[in-house]
Amino acid sequence: MTQPTTYRMIAIDIDGTLLDPTGHLRPAVRDAVRAAVERGVLVTLATGRRFVDAAEAAAELGLELPLVLNHGTVIQDSVTGEVLYEDALPAHLLRAVVADVLAAGQQPVLHCSPAAEFDVLAGPFARDSLAATNYLRRQERLLRLPDEALPDAQHVLSVAVLHYDDVLRPLYARLAARAACTVTFWEPGPIWPDYLIEVIHAECSKATALRHLAEQYGIGMHEVVAIGDERNDLEMLASVGLGVAMGNARPEVLAVARARVGSNDQDGVAEAIYRFVLNKP
Repeated sequence: MTQPTTYRMIAIDIDGTLLDPTGHLRPAVRDAVRAAVERGVLVTLATGRRFVDAAEAAAELGLELPLVLNHGTVIQDSVTGEVLYEDALPAHLLRAVVADVLAAGQQPVLHCSPAAEFDVLAGPFARDSLAATNYLRRQERLLRLPDEALPDAQHVLSVAVLHYDDVLRPLYARLAARAACTVTFWEPGPIWPDYLIEVIHAECSKATALRHLAEQYGIGMHEVVAIGDERNDLEMLASVGLGVAMGNARPEVLAVARARVGSNDQDGVAEAIYRFVLNKP
């Protein structure tokens, strides 16, 4: 494998990568990340999570670099939460996606940039599935709007729909046919309990946001190591100098990565940092 002499930045996914299967940060992984930071390597988290969920992990690791959040739709300062970059859904695309969701009789859940007044927008209660109800009741900055007001919302980063598998599949097919969208179908797992469709702008990805962040520090993508396991890591792993797949990664992620390490219950992130960045066994 051909490698540059040094990698200057590391981007790490959180769920299934940084955290073990129980959702905890293992000591060996924490120590490896801190060792990289002490060496002068810039480390960020690139995750589907929002700031409130990712900032805790960043603080435990002692990270000061901005974080790539919500699948790359936004970059925020790791300490203050200030929005440094945003890739919201264009107005015409938001209208089309919301119309598709409403036509299917489902509840559009709109995740907004921290630059907006509310974190989450949704329509009237009557449209909620059980999964949507359980999710929305946990949102502190939630605003319910009439259906007709949802398409005019500002700073919308993504649209989600939560329901049963057989209900979501036809809607997924309809949304995926829109060329301007990236639509992901999430299945229940250790961290997320429900079936979920998530829609973001097609030009948006962790890779796009990471490239923007790296440029701010004068770093080329060939000088970046990215570590991940899920579909939303594919573009990122393919676009950096060294894309590393976790041992528990999906087959398509393993196929695009240039290196593979142990799973998230085997300290795979620590292995990647020591092998490829710190050049230690």
